[in-house]
Amino acid sequence: MAFSFRRSKSDDNIIVDRLTGAFNRRQLDLDLAAGVDASGLSTATLMIDVDDFSRYGKRGEVSADQVLERVAWVVMATVRTSDIVYRHRHASFCVLLPATTDEDATTVAERVRSNIESTPLLVESNVTVSVGVAIGESDDVSETVHRADVALGSATSTGGNVVVHS
Repeated sequence: MAFSFRRSKSDDNIIVDRLTGAFNRRQLDLDLAAGVDASGLSTATLMIDVDDFSRYGKRGEVSADQVLERVAWVVMATVRTSDIVYRHRHASFCVLLPATTDEDATTVAERVRSNIESTPLLVESNVTVSVGVAIGESDDVSETVHRADVALGSATSTGGNVVVHS
């Protein structure tokens, strides 16, 4: 018997990732198109990726979903209420930090990395993250997101659990 998936009209309006509580990638795309910060101040971007994510769920200690839920919780608890957290890809998050200096963005990135590493449930499973950081003008946040993603690639290629600035 074949099943067909029927989307309701309300599915089109979902902007929050159901698992993590962070905004989803669709909302990130909408926010980037609309512009994040009209103040004209620089906007920083953090790209956060769970190191060696594929190993979770295979050992039975902690599920992949638990890791993502807890990482999202730590990220959201660490950043300001004016910062915006999105689930970007399967095991990665994007954080937009409007009106943030280069130095402050790096400080926040290191705090996120450290908090995840030291969170009890995550410590027991040795969960770490890599973070890419970029800063740019508020009118070109899409480019800043891209540069943060490139920096994240550099961070993960070094073995992880590190912050790399573009």
